[in-house]
Amino acid sequence: MKAKKSLGQNFFVNENLGNCIIDILANSNCTSVIEIGPGLGFFTEKLVKKFKNVTVIEKDKEIAQNLKFQFPKVLVINNDFLDINLDTIADENTTFFGSLPFNVSKKIIKKIIESKYFTNPSFFIIQKEVAEKYLYKQPYSILSLTTAMYADCKKVFDISPDSFRPKPHVTSSFISFSPTEREIDNKEDIANLIKLSFRQPRKNILNNLKGTKFEKGAQEFKNLRPEQLSLDDYIKLYKYSY
Repeated sequence: MKAKKSLGQNFFVNENLGNCIIDILANSNCTSVIEIGPGLGFFTEKLVKKFKNVTVIEKDKEIAQNLKFQFPKVLVINNDFLDINLDTIADENTTFFGSLPFNVSKKIIKKIIESKYFTNPSFFIIQKEVAEKYLYKQPYSILSLTTAMYADCKKVFDISPDSFRPKPHVTSSFISFSPTEREIDNKEDIANLIKLSFRQPRKNILNNLKGTKFEKGAQEFKNLRPEQLSLDDYIKLYKYSY
């Protein structure tokens, strides 16, 4: 079956690396796994041997039909993951996994880590360039800071284009997200503060927040650029503004 460019399909084919990835997932001690974008079932075939309950979400109708025939004990849902109510498929013993289409990976990960079902480590294969932006380290990015409110992120290893068919033009990364132990109030307001602070990334924080309700708090960090402030700094800035 040919990959469809419109759906960002690149099918994983590296057997040894695939086994390594599934072994890491199995160590999460979850009984259920939800696989997003299973494609031709490369990982699904391995997941059914490790997990009691396997659910796969496949947007492509033809592929979904083939998966139902190939894996009769697997719950195959033919839908866009972004349109699915997680209440209908997930529970506290669920881990999420997927080799995600590059064009929607950030939206998928955001939906998962901000949900009440993000109670266990989850794992994804995404574009390396995007994976690097998730990592919580200086220089910080909007993505790393807002993600850190919900998850601790770790890049496990990089994956060459040779592991896929057709070969993508970029290197991928296998990345994990674990629920954070940080307790943060007013997450939406702090996320909005972070986004406002990066309006002009090369300017200092005070210039970016001038005229906003956060201008008072920005005085404490006025000589720093937004990429230099940690999440704890943004939380302080938020508190100083009131």
